[in-house]
Amino acid sequence: MIEHLIRPQRSRLPLFAALVLASAMATLLIVVRVLHTGRLTYAFLVYNLVLAWIPLALAAAADSLDRWPSRPRPTVTALALVGWLAFLPNAPYLITDLKHLRVENNPLFWLDLTTLQAFAWTGLALGFASLAVAQRVVARRLGRLVSWLFSGVVLVACAIGVYLGRFHRWNSWDLLRDPMGIVGDVVTTLRHPLASAHAIAYCAVLVAFLLTAYLVVQAWATAHEER
Repeated sequence: MIEHLIRPQRSRLPLFAALVLASAMATLLIVVRVLHTGRLTYAFLVYNLVLAWIPLALAAAADSLDRWPSRPRPTVTALALVGWLAFLPNAPYLITDLKHLRVENNPLFWLDLTTLQAFAWTGLALGFASLAVAQRVVARRLGRLVSWLFSGVVLVACAIGVYLGRFHRWNSWDLLRDPMGIVGDVVTTLRHPLASAHAIAYCAVLVAFLLTAYLVVQAWATAHEER
């Protein structure tokens, strides 16, 4: 039993180490820029990256709790997954920070572009890693087909969350502080689709991108396991 619980943790160590390295490298680029310019431009990306780590931690907790032989296991696992879903949009949200790139009269353009891309890629990797862990929990309980339907629905919800965060400035904490405000924005968008065509189009494009990227990551992981 102990070995059964420990083995999944060990198998995740290389991925965890790689994600830590990617986060450290992205943060180092910010440090270099701050030391060079004396300004805290883009320092907010570090905070956004910390938020992107939260869903991975919650997904790993849900996976571990689901394996633990205790009576309240389903309840605590479900609570961990709810928290994971609430914070998941923070991971792909980092790709939208590319809007802060200043192109004109920017002598550090290439450094800034690389930095923003580093944070965007790391955020996506953290999000996909956490989704893969959550999908494994669902597959263990409900089967592989249901787990893929679960992932598809989650990516749709994630895209909506990114949209609400970027354009309406909602964040994960607002799910506790003002849940009805968030629901009101979503309902208004769905009730007036023509007036909100840009929002629906953005979410559709983002869902297509996230789903395609996640399928590529999963296909690569499957090929690696088979090899």
